[in-house]
Amino acid sequence: MTTWARAAPARTAGLAATGGGAAARRATALVAAVLCLLVISDAGYGVADGGPGEGPFVVALVVLPMLYVIPSTRLWWLRHRWLLLAAQAALTYVPFALFGGSWPAGLSGWLAGLVLLTLPSPASWLASAVLAVAEVAVRAGLVGLPYAAAPSAGLCVLIAFAANALILFGLARLAGLVAQVHAARGELAEAAVTAERVRAADSLRLAVGDRLAAAAGQAAAALGAITRSQAQAREHIAAAGVAARRALAEVREVTGRFRDGSRPEPGAVPEGGVVLAPRLAQTVLVVVLGAFAVQNVNDVAQNVISVGTAHFAPVVTGWAVADTIAIVTLQLRHSWPSPGGGRPRGWPVTLGLQAVLTYAMVPALGWRPLVMCGLLAGSALLLLPGPRGRVAFAAVIASAPALLAVKPVPGLTPPEDISVAIYLTAGAAVLGLLVYGLTRLAQLAVQLEVLRGELARTAVLDERLRVARDTHDLLGLGLSAIALKTDLINRLIGRDDARARAEMGELARTCAAARADMRLVTGEARDLPLEAELAAARKLLASAGIDVRVSIPQAPVPDAAAAVLVPVLREAVTNVLRHSNATYCAIEMTTTAGLLRLQISNDGSIEPPAQAGRTGNGLANLTARVEAMGGHLTSARAGHWFNLVARIPAAPVAARGAVADRPASL
Repeated sequence: MTTWARAAPARTAGLAATGGGAAARRATALVAAVLCLLVISDAGYGVADGGPGEGPFVVALVVLPMLYVIPSTRLWWLRHRWLLLAAQAALTYVPFALFGGSWPAGLSGWLAGLVLLTLPSPASWLASAVLAVAEVAVRAGLVGLPYAAAPSAGLCVLIAFAANALILFGLARLAGLVAQVHAARGELAEAAVTAERVRAADSLRLAVGDRLAAAAGQAAAALGAITRSQAQAREHIAAAGVAARRALAEVREVTGRFRDGSRPEPGAVPEGGVVLAPRLAQTVLVVVLGAFAVQNVNDVAQNVISVGTAHFAPVVTGWAVADTIAIVTLQLRHSWPSPGGGRPRGWPVTLGLQAVLTYAMVPALGWRPLVMCGLLAGSALLLLPGPRGRVAFAAVIASAPALLAVKPVPGLTPPEDISVAIYLTAGAAVLGLLVYGLTRLAQLAVQLEVLRGELARTAVLDERLRVARDTHDLLGLGLSAIALKTDLINRLIGRDDARARAEMGELARTCAAARADMRLVTGEARDLPLEAELAAARKLLASAGIDVRVSIPQAPVPDAAAAVLVPVLREAVTNVLRHSNATYCAIEMTTTAGLLRLQISNDGSIEPPAQAGRTGNGLANLTARVEAMGGHLTSARAGHWFNLVARIPAAPVAARGAVADRPASL
């Protein structure tokens, strides 16, 4: 019973794992791919501008960010953050002394991205601003390096710095959100089930608990009064019957309410929500797109002479500004969340317009705007379904080096041409995967949160159906038996007092069993410590007229061991109440050679009747649970005695596998 209830959140969590695990892996793979392409692009730029010696240093810069992105090494990263940040800083600034001004601009942005990811805010943002100033200062020659910056170097450096920092920060943080939501997929369902159990416990306690206690008290009073006054005994038994029938009517009402899943109470499912994901993605996307737009216009303004359009400089620059603004606006439309999560209205028209505007800059502006092909590729990947999107993405990215071959950069050697082609192709791919990744990761985080909510609602409905079924099967039958037994006792009083007294004792036992069933139905005692469970067991058995002897060691039982022994004790006590005529029960715990041994023995054992098609799973579940913790469970019947013994290590070993609890059928 209780084991099945605990299995419900695990089942719903398993459903979340199906989609959530794949989403988390895709998120990590996407960020890793962007970082790899980004390092290829920067290495190509460094080789073209400074020579092949810069490539290995650029590649070395991606190692530590990649270790942060991979979930299995992120914890190690965070444990040694200061040492690794210092190592990243050395890899960032040493190349300035080696390569001077040819070292690609903005690579210190990766260090800033790691600072944003690993240090608390607002200190991380302040430190990133200091790193940005340091980058510009180095480029301007303020620390004595032997090179001078170009007039627009400050702006170029800041744009490259911000882009690299935000690409790493935004994608890694969004991937982390996806992973966190996936990892916490079962928590919301567990919280919802716990809240539902509390409501069920409150409802049944009000509806049944007090009336069961009253019926048990009246049965005990009748047993004491039968030798003095048969009339008083009848009154007590009649009152017990009234309490039982009222409780039975309440049980039917509770059963109907919990079976009706169409009327969830307000607050039945705890609120979740990943509100940070879309806001973070939108902010990073706007800033990065703005940075690329400014960079594109700045490149055009600085290089109109090199493409032979100096006398048309105002016109060309104006065209570049208008075209770039239009492309960024269309990209934001394609990437911005749409109502219902679908594609924006009229997307075929806007995608075609973006393609026209992207390639319209090439004839007038040459090779530099080709990196903006990445935005078109990202839009194609977002909007075109399935393989069509991937094919379109590859075709658009391939168009960048193809157009560069048609309109090459003047004055470059063949190796430099290749380096520029690598830089443009990888840069366009980075930009395309960036807009795709920011959009999709935000959507994935929200979708996983919606899935968590659905799983929680499903878990609540499952729990309600379980409570309804178990309330009907256990409490309903038990209360019906109590009501019928009071009728029988009333007829026996004065005609067969000896049998009436025996039936009164059985009535007390039935009331105690019903109270134990109520605890099982609601799961309200599932987290009791062992000492409290022993006290509850003693009270329940004593209320049924069973003589109880409890012997436990003075030393406290470790929590891990108690978590295994509590279900064993609860199952054993329930079986004593429901499946025996016991008058005596002994509960003994001993510690020998590092083993905890819990034995529950009772007289009055009854051979259970054969029931076709039904087998009890209670002991099977307990056996699996005990064995998973390195222990052993045995049960034996000897005449009218029944013994249940559980042996587990005093410090239980880690579970050797998931215990697949089956619905108990007792």
